[in-house]
Amino acid sequence: MLFSAARPPSRTWEHTVGLMGIRLPFPHRRARTFRGSSNPPIGRYRCQVGGGNAHGHTNARTRRRVTCAMSHEHAQLPEAATSDSGGHSPDDFLIALRPHVEVRVAPAGTILFAEGAPGDCAYVVSSGSVLIAKEQLSSTAALAHRGPGDIIGEMALIDESPRFASAVCETVCELLVLSRARFFGILTSRPDIAAGVLKMMTARIREADVKRLRETEAVNEDLRSARARLEAALIHRDRIISVSPYPIIVTDSQNRINLYNPEAEVLLGHATQADLWKCVVPCDTAVPAQAEAMLQSGTTWRAEIEVAGLHHRGLLCKVTAVPIPDSGNGKTSRLWVFEDVTEMRTLQKQAVEQYGLAMKGEMAGEIAHELNNYLAVLSGNAELLPVRLKKNDPTLVDRTLENINQAIVQMTVFTDGLLRSRHPQGQRATIDLNEFVANQIVFLRPQKRFKKLVITTDLQSGLPPLECDPSGLQQVIYNLILNASDALIGAAIPNPTVFITTRHDPDHGEVCLIVGDNGPGIPPEIKPRLFMERVTSKPTGHGFGTLTILRIVQEHRGQITAGQRAGGGAEFVITLPASAIPLTTE
Repeated sequence: MLFSAARPPSRTWEHTVGLMGIRLPFPHRRARTFRGSSNPPIGRYRCQVGGGNAHGHTNARTRRRVTCAMSHEHAQLPEAATSDSGGHSPDDFLIALRPHVEVRVAPAGTILFAEGAPGDCAYVVSSGSVLIAKEQLSSTAALAHRGPGDIIGEMALIDESPRFASAVCETVCELLVLSRARFFGILTSRPDIAAGVLKMMTARIREADVKRLRETEAVNEDLRSARARLEAALIHRDRIISVSPYPIIVTDSQNRINLYNPEAEVLLGHATQADLWKCVVPCDTAVPAQAEAMLQSGTTWRAEIEVAGLHHRGLLCKVTAVPIPDSGNGKTSRLWVFEDVTEMRTLQKQAVEQYGLAMKGEMAGEIAHELNNYLAVLSGNAELLPVRLKKNDPTLVDRTLENINQAIVQMTVFTDGLLRSRHPQGQRATIDLNEFVANQIVFLRPQKRFKKLVITTDLQSGLPPLECDPSGLQQVIYNLILNASDALIGAAIPNPTVFITTRHDPDHGEVCLIVGDNGPGIPPEIKPRLFMERVTSKPTGHGFGTLTILRIVQEHRGQITAGQRAGGGAEFVITLPASAIPLTTE
């Protein structure tokens, strides 16, 4: 059975109703609530029943004396409980109703009817208590408790709809069962009794209407309160956005502008168009599609783009677009934050150019140092030559001449590498990347700062020609090897090694230049900002090296990524588009 009851010996017990685990306390002689009052809210009455047995049963001929303790704000008895159609008391009405109904005694836990079941009769509670409960999602809610004088399932007398809720006896109950057929019969034979039943039904309907009205008023009050909170939150949001030092634009998922703060007007001008990309016009027409692809996947989009600002002046803006998910209204939004970095990037470019000049000066010093070394060898052997000629020792003379010749050969190789790498800055040329890398290593190896460094190469043969600015590419290689050398020497790595690799990616038509080392690697706190701003892990560093590398690689329509080398250490991967121009032999 769905319901179970256990009765302890005492006159007051806790009765467990097995309706989805609801546990309700029910005293043996309990306070009862009359329903159907025309003066809501409903009053609560405690009835002292005389002449009954231990279960609350009374003799039909015994008049019950009812003492009502009523709350002070509801001193009027419910209409259906105070009189019937003939002006009699409720007991008189129940006595008059008995000949026309079936009197049934139901033990505690009896299910009178279940929710959704067809109904063809109503129940009038003569004694005891009945629980009305309804299934709600995964639980069961107790709607009401009905006591003596209350009618249950009254709509079945006039309607064949399924039962709205379930009814179960909380205690032993005496019930007057009125079928639909008998009700239609007393409409003609005993209209006074039928009128009493109808009054009980209308009182119940009024009670339900009042309860529904109160619930509606409570819901409306909650909605008014929620609306006030929402309006306050929106005002607060608008104030925050309006005072933001950054230009902020809020759009819907179709990039239609909903909010445009004052800073956005200062930077981009007044929003004369509803579409974002008509107010913010990027110079690169591929930008909107790139942003849309990221935002539709729910990912934040970040980029540095050039746009047409106020008075059509070119602006370099750092843009962050964040997708705002559905907040419950079925709509999504997007938050666009702009930062004008035009001036900062101009200053950085000037600083990078100054750094490039300084680096070239440093390279010139290294070249002079190396040439001085070769000249010192030549000068020393030239001074020894006359002395050895006077001694007439052919062996010593030959050795001196051999040293001079070897120094000249080394100088020739050194200067030849410089000449092969020399091109006016910005001038494009088609080169063999492997040969270019080898020449740079020949130039770098003799330098003092690189003498303790081992430089190994893995150059893939058959690379396609590369169209580039040799002067810029030389600067990239020099910077990467210089950074690796500083990291290795600074960390006191035994056997410090730089690995230079070239690869060809025919599927994408690209040439890869990979520079790695066996040092400590890139610090985690620096890696996300490595190519975004000036960063360095060296005490005397200035942070322009990586910005210079990024600028040169981007000028070549290439890409650069930084990560950890498989064997430990840092690794930089540069991908450049291969040239379709064949190499010419001079």
